[in-house]
Amino acid sequence: MKKIYLFTLAMMVSWCVAAQEPDSAYFSMTLEELMNIEVTTASLQSESMLKTPVPMTVVTREMIDAIGARNIKEVLTTYVPGFTAVEDHNEMNVSMRGIYASAQQKILFMVNGHRLNSRAYSMSNPDYSISLDKIKQIEVVRGPGSSIYGNVSLTAVVNIITLKGSELDGTQVKVGGGSYGQQYISGVAGTGLGINKDILAWGYHYSADGEKRDIDAADDYSSNTTEDGVAYLGAVQGNYDIGIQATMGKFDFFFNTNKGKIQQPFSDGGGTGELYNKNDFDDIFGEEPGLGQEMRRVKVGYTSSLSKSIDLDVDLYGDNTKVMGHLIAAPIARVNSVVAWWDRDLGGIAQFTFHYPKGNVLVGTQVDWMNVYDSFLATSANGTGILDTFLDTAVPLMEEGEEIIYSGFTQWKHNLANNLLVNAGFRYDNKNRHEGKNVDALSPRVALIYEASSSHNVRLSYSKSFVDAPYWYRYNSLASYSGSRDLLPENLQTLQLTLDSRLFSSTVYNSTNIFYQSLTDFIYRDPEAGAADPKYRNAGSMTSWGIEEQVRTKIGNLDILANATYQHAIDATDYEVDDAEIANVPSLTANVIGTYHFSNKVFFNLGLRYVSSQYSPITALGTDSSVPDNYVDAAFIVNAGLNAKFNDLMVDLRVKNIADTEYYQGGSTRFAYPQEGRWITASLQYTFKNN
Repeated sequence: MKKIYLFTLAMMVSWCVAAQEPDSAYFSMTLEELMNIEVTTASLQSESMLKTPVPMTVVTREMIDAIGARNIKEVLTTYVPGFTAVEDHNEMNVSMRGIYASAQQKILFMVNGHRLNSRAYSMSNPDYSISLDKIKQIEVVRGPGSSIYGNVSLTAVVNIITLKGSELDGTQVKVGGGSYGQQYISGVAGTGLGINKDILAWGYHYSADGEKRDIDAADDYSSNTTEDGVAYLGAVQGNYDIGIQATMGKFDFFFNTNKGKIQQPFSDGGGTGELYNKNDFDDIFGEEPGLGQEMRRVKVGYTSSLSKSIDLDVDLYGDNTKVMGHLIAAPIARVNSVVAWWDRDLGGIAQFTFHYPKGNVLVGTQVDWMNVYDSFLATSANGTGILDTFLDTAVPLMEEGEEIIYSGFTQWKHNLANNLLVNAGFRYDNKNRHEGKNVDALSPRVALIYEASSSHNVRLSYSKSFVDAPYWYRYNSLASYSGSRDLLPENLQTLQLTLDSRLFSSTVYNSTNIFYQSLTDFIYRDPEAGAADPKYRNAGSMTSWGIEEQVRTKIGNLDILANATYQHAIDATDYEVDDAEIANVPSLTANVIGTYHFSNKVFFNLGLRYVSSQYSPITALGTDSSVPDNYVDAAFIVNAGLNAKFNDLMVDLRVKNIADTEYYQGGSTRFAYPQEGRWITASLQYTFKNN
């Protein structure tokens, strides 16, 4: 109850501040644009954000620049209600409404509608592998997306929309650096080539040595560790993102290659979570410890109006993914290992949209084929930390095989009245698995959108989604990670009620969303499983509800955005919950982002973030005792930045976590890991405009 009071207080403070007299001319335009911004992700067609069937958050280019975000994770946890950070052994991860896994496998990430999640592992991490400089806006569907997108879109859909070349009409070059060895370089170039002809290209690289944090031996909760050591927080190893997006009349083309990898702060193999010295371990294929993913993606699209009432959209695509992990299994014994696999996919999507006076009907189909075609596992010999003999010891990590999904989907949008819209549809997916039982999934969604007045809009929706058990769980050769070949998909059903309003004489935009969700068949790691038994099974379930709030206003030259989320678990089975608290997920989070424009060339940004205390159980190794009822303290984080433009030159200075606050975050790790302290970053950007 205390956290509900805090949630209410946070929003009341924002509303009271917002109620002051604004610069009405400038603010009125901004507010109107905000409420009627066009999006395409929720319904596969352009529509006002207020007409989408489920709540959405749109993060614009200006919002990304305002906070000086370094990666997608910072953007989502700052601006999007329901998103919270969770920790993993060797990957950046987020939770949406309390649902997460050891990798980011529950949220569908896309660029211009093209899937980023890998096939064999379903992973797309919100890390430094995605350049932010190419982005026009990020459209986030808050809730299930399987009725349109099928597999993986369990809790949310994040669609990154790139700039058009004509919108940039030039070349931007950006270089940056900062504390803890940060190095950053980025280039984006684009131009319009005529009517419906456009091209954009980008390249980006980021790396960081990481923040050296002293750790007491007792704080890694392993009796194997007897000496104090260090952990490197925020260490990033040569991430990059290179791509091109082109439109030539009715055709469009997309190519992208990127890599994401962070260095694990503690060991990530064996028992995990132990201190280690990376100098004890040789690089493997030039790779330091960590788990990395490299992807190549290509898509060719065709769009045409067959008549005044019929539109056709066709996409053909192919992807290739390489995952390689240099894992530290036993730091004291100097045992490390390499896991690696390669998968690829080919597919196509075709959809027709039939328009009529009061709405439209969309009908589509998709075929998606994937293939795991190579993998290996190798372990260092005799505890040397050297793997130069791996060719003699390497064994397959996963079974080679292929899977194919056949899908059909439809959506109906109809104006029942001038102020009442229905949006309903479903998708059917049939998956032929490599071995074991095949999978069928029906994912419906229905929503009513009621425009009560020019200032108030109400949406009520029901949706169901699924994410299939990754190929990795079903066919890997590791006894400690094996799952049944017949693992079922996880399923989520969600009810949402959303009220969008303009308050205080239309000077404040406010969005309130109440959700209720039921998660079933959650893939749970069974601690009681025998040596020969599958370790993963469909046993977990959870029901929960929550409130999400977004507020935006402008007071003179001050732009204020605020959001807050309250989450409450009702019931759970084989899903870690303690007295309505979901493990490693704060029941209350709040952000206030203020940007003051001294002029149209200089602004100062201040970001305030509150994260409530969290239930975060500790699982000890060896003879140490576990702490199943452990909680980590609440945290209050302050970030700031100053940005100035001098004609075509932009200078930016950022300080993350100004007070150097020490705080901890858990997730799929054995215990909550320490988080980054004060980081300082500076960058220069120059724009070369086309003549």
